Amino acid sequence: MNNVMSERNQLMLNSDVFLRSFCEIESWLRRSVAADRSNTFYQLVDRAAQTNRVVKRYRDDLKEFADLRNAIVHERTDDHVIAEPNDRAVAEIDRIRNALLNPPAVIPRFQLAEIRSRTLADSVGDAVGDMRNGSFSQLPILSGTKVVALLTAETVVRWLASEFANEIVSLWETQIERILPFTEDVDHYCFLSRAATLFDALSKFEDFAVRGKDLDAILITNDGKPDQQLLGILTLYDLPALLEALGLRRMVTV
Repeated sequence: MNNVMSERNQLMLNSDVFLRSFCEIESWLRRSVAADRSNTFYQLVDRAAQTNRVVKRYRDDLKEFADLRNAIVHERTDDHVIAEPNDRAVAEIDRIRNALLNPPAVIPRFQLAEIRSRTLADSVGDAVGDMRNGSFSQLPILSGTKVVALLTAETVVRWLASEFANEIVSLWETQIERILPFTEDVDHYCFLSRAATLFDALSKFEDFAVRGKDLDAILITNDGKPDQQLLGILTLYDLPALLEALGLRRMVTV
């Protein structure tokens, strides 16, 4: 199917391909905000940006595309366009169209077959062993089936530092519950549902950064609730892959 679409696009002018993508975006915007034909494209974008983070991110780009669309449609001479979009503009509007109409979800891209977790009663030694063997530094902590904390290597280090004056410290005799108070900021993780998009995940990282906080992990469950089975984890180390998947690696910094 993709090959057929590619061959078809090659037979079309860039302006035709551009206008097709623009019309699909405009129709999607009208449906999203339940607008009638009296609303301009600029108005559609501004209204949608109030509730849709993807539209908000691309608001300026969409308005620039509207200006280009007007040049193509309204400034014709003898049915010939006088503003033919270049390949880059066509590729960019197609990418944004896909982001709006078919936003990539966090699942299955960041789904894990097995997610290590520990309970409050488990030992710190067990948790540290999991981190070492799995080469990760964040570990969900459960009380029953509910996630109640996220243990990090930094928390373990802070606890060890507090015990420096003691001659003997046993990782195996110390329960995880005891060292959780050494977490620098308990607001350092959040939840998303399996239906959340990669843009939702990126927005979480950005929201925490704006608040001057570090987001150590996004925990993914079916409905984004802490008492549901963990399906995946997104950490700061996954941010480059997240940006790459959205085509934003060179456009966004957190």
